Amino acid sequence: MAGATSGGRTLPRMIASAPWVVVLVGTAVLAVLLVVAALSFRGPERPAAWAPGPPMVLPAPAATTGESTETGSRTTAPVAPPASVSPSISDSSSGSSAQQVDPSPVESAPVRSDGTRSPSAPAPTQSSPAADTGVVSASYRLQDSDAGSFEAQLVVRNGTGRSSDWQVELRFNSGVSGIRASSGPGVSVTIKGGGWYLLSGTGQLGAGAQQSVYLRFTRTGGGEYPALCTVNAAACGTG
Repeated sequence: MAGATSGGRTLPRMIASAPWVVVLVGTAVLAVLLVVAALSFRGPERPAAWAPGPPMVLPAPAATTGESTETGSRTTAPVAPPASVSPSISDSSSGSSAQQVDPSPVESAPVRSDGTRSPSAPAPTQSSPAADTGVVSASYRLQDSDAGSFEAQLVVRNGTGRSSDWQVELRFNSGVSGIRASSGPGVSVTIKGGGWYLLSGTGQLGAGAQQSVYLRFTRTGGGEYPALCTVNAAACGTG
């Protein structure tokens, strides 16, 4: 009985000695009740309404030249090229007429050692068709001569009915030391010895065609005409 009385007195003593315990417990209970009350009165959350974003705008392609626009198509008129002006020289004596000047260069004839001008070399070209003789012929013709050199023209004619190769053999006496040959269709020169030359075309000569070869020889003496002139082993003419 005495133990129960002492236990019943111990609890009030503890509460009296630590009153903050009662305050702490009461505060906790009150906080729990407030939370329960707040949750019970809170309604369900409503989802936020979806709002569409700003419209997407694509960049407009740049207008190209010549395409139609809202105000109409734009065209560009072609620019006319400037008219060519020919150089002219006015006649100072009359003062009224003008002479046109050919802008192409003019080649002067070479001057020989004696002061005279040698005739200009003919342009080596494929000449007009030759007569149908049935053979390939050639002619050697002297054109100009001085103490140290001379010039000649060799004409090869194909009188056959088909394309043919050709070879001309020229043999001079001693004194002829060099040769220079030129021809539009092409010519090949083989030096066999002093004053001994073989000339041939770089391609076949067409049927009925002829080819001119311009020749220039250097010499220390000797004559201008070959001692031997053959074309495909047949004698050629000289003049």
